[in-house]
Amino acid sequence: MPAVVVPLLGGLRQVADRTHPAGPLQTSRVASCFELGLLFAIVACTGYRQLPFSVTWWLILLAAFALETTLLIGVATVLSLSVLLGWYGVRLFHPHAVSALWGGSRGGGGPEEGGAAWVCWQAWDLVVHFLPGVLMLFWHAPALLGFGEAEQGSLAVPLAAVAAALPMNILWLWSMGLGLPPSGDKAGGSGGGWAVKRRIWPWGLRLAETNAVYRVVPELPEGAWRWIYGSHWVVCALWGACLLLPRGALLAYFLFASFGLLWLPFTNAWWTVFLLALFHSQVDPLFRGIVACCAATTSVGWYGTQLLAPYAFGSLVDVWGVRPVVAFGPRALSSRLLRVKDTWTFMFMARVFDFCLHLIPTTTAVVLFRADITAGAAFWSLPCNMLYWAATRSKTLADTNRIYGVEPEPPGFVWKYIYGSHWVFCATTCVGCCLYDAVVS
Repeated sequence: MPAVVVPLLGGLRQVADRTHPAGPLQTSRVASCFELGLLFAIVACTGYRQLPFSVTWWLILLAAFALETTLLIGVATVLSLSVLLGWYGVRLFHPHAVSALWGGSRGGGGPEEGGAAWVCWQAWDLVVHFLPGVLMLFWHAPALLGFGEAEQGSLAVPLAAVAAALPMNILWLWSMGLGLPPSGDKAGGSGGGWAVKRRIWPWGLRLAETNAVYRVVPELPEGAWRWIYGSHWVVCALWGACLLLPRGALLAYFLFASFGLLWLPFTNAWWTVFLLALFHSQVDPLFRGIVACCAATTSVGWYGTQLLAPYAFGSLVDVWGVRPVVAFGPRALSSRLLRVKDTWTFMFMARVFDFCLHLIPTTTAVVLFRADITAGAAFWSLPCNMLYWAATRSKTLADTNRIYGVEPEPPGFVWKYIYGSHWVFCATTCVGCCLYDAVVS
C-alpha cells in the first residue's frame, strides 16, 4: 500500500502547487458531466460490491490524481474531512470499531491488543486514513477558506464539488442495500416480493445495516451510524456555507456555535465577539454590525427575562456566584458568603456587577458600532442564537436551562421570549434599515 500512497499523495501535492495560466484547472460542461458520472459510478459500484466507504474515497483520490480536475479534487478534499471525522469520531467513543480494519468478524478474534499484528494494523490505519486525509486538507482546503490566490493555481473547492459530495454516502448505502441478499417478508410471507422491493428505495434501509460491510462485533449502536452519516452532511453544509456566506458572518457563527458546543452561556459568546470587534482591527464592518445587533438582543432578552421571571436573577447569582465559591473557595470566605447572600447589600452589589456584565458593555457596543448596523448586518444576525441553541444539542428551547441552571425551571414562554425577541429585533432592524435606505436614496 505505501507503494501506492506515496506517489499518489506526491502527485496531488504537485497539483496543489502547480501554476496554471488560467487559474485553477478548468473543465468543459461535457467533461464535468463525465466527472460526475465517474464519481457516482465509483460510489454505486463500491457500495453494490459491499466495499468499505474508504475504498470509495481512495478510488476518487486515484481519479483526482489521474485527471487533475477541480471537481474531482474538490470532492476528494470534502470526503477527506468527512472520512476523518466519521472514522476517528466513532473510534473515540467506540474503540472496538477498530476491528473494521481487519474485517470485523470475518477476521475471527482479531489481533491481540498491543501485539505486533495490532501495531501493524494501527500503522495501516495511519497510512490509508489519517495521512492522506490530513494532507489533502492541508494542501487543498486553505484555498477554500480564502488563503490561496486563484491566479497562483490553488484549487479552491467549488460549490459544485460540495453539492456532488453531499449525497455520496447515501448513494453508497443504497447501492449496498441493492447488493445485500433479500431478507424474509416481515409481513409473514415467504420472503419474495416485499423484501426485494424494499431494497430498491433508499429509505427502506437502516443506517445500522452498514455493518454488513464492516462486521464490527459487538455491533455499533444506531447513534454511531448517525454520527458517521450525519458528520458527512454537516461537513458538506459547513463547506457550502464557507463558500456562500460573508466572512464576517462566518466568524460570528463559528464563535457562537463553539460556545454552544462547550455549553457556555450565550453572554460569554457575545463577550468574545465584542472583544474581537473592539481590539482586532482586521474584522470587517459586517462582523461589527452583527456584534452590535446581538448586543441589543442580549440586553433585551436578559432584562426582559427578569421581568417575566423575577426569581431568575437571584437563582443565577446563586448558581454562578455563590455555589462555586462555596465549593472551591476558602472556608472562611464560603461561610461569610453564605451568611450575607440574602442581604440587601449583597444583592445590590450583584446588581452592580450585572450592569457591568450586561447593560454597560452591550450599550457600549451599540454606540461604538452604530454606523455598522445595516440591513445586511441585521439579516446575518438572525440565526446567531439558533446556531448557539442547535450547537448545545438541545431538543427544546427550554433545554437551554441545562446550561444556566435557573431554579425553579422558567416557564416555556420565557424561553420563547428570549429566542423570539432576538428574531423580532433583528428582523425589525433589517426592515427599518431597508426603508431608511430607500427614503434617503
